[in-house]
Amino acid sequence: MVYFTHRTILYIHTLMARTILGELGEKMKDGVIGALKGVDAVYDAVFETVRGNVVSLLKGAGDVTTTAMSSVSDIVVGAIHGVTDVGTAAGGAVRDVVRGTLKGVAETGGDVSTVVKNTVRGAVKGVSDVEGDVVDASVKAVEGAIDAVRSVGGDVGQATKDAVMGAIDAAGDVSAETVEAVKKALSTSVKGAKDVIREL
Repeated sequence: MVYFTHRTILYIHTLMARTILGELGEKMKDGVIGALKGVDAVYDAVFETVRGNVVSLLKGAGDVTTTAMSSVSDIVVGAIHGVTDVGTAAGGAVRDVVRGTLKGVAETGGDVSTVVKNTVRGAVKGVSDVEGDVVDASVKAVEGAIDAVRSVGGDVGQATKDAVMGAIDAAGDVSAETVEAVKKALSTSVKGAKDVIREL
């Protein structure tokens, strides 16, 4: 029988988490850890850290919108993992991770409207990966997406629809019960979500 130390188990867990991240997700995770490690007010720094890293990651892309569309979920999952790795509860950072991601996409010239759904989906998936509260994360991620789209002058109605769909899609990867709980929470917490859910 093989026995593992607690440190070895944590290392294996880290490796397992890393295998689900692509190149940009890994870079985002490392960037978040580097920026937030040792910071006292982590939650206050999440938005700017994520926004800045998204800008850096997308700046070199030939077609920002295409790169963002294909990689944004991976980038957001990486951000959530990074926040968790510095000892911060992922749920408290979800709204700012989503806001920072979408703001960063906008600042690099990307079309924010095309990445709302995958941004929210990535945020909820990231929280699920670290065993956080998926229902609470869904509400915060949708709220963060709507705030970000409003701040860049985008279509809030379409953003609400896309964000709700992203949250429900991610919840579907957890369980049918989680989907129902997310629908209920969004319907009662997010303006316009009930109409979107009714049309599903």
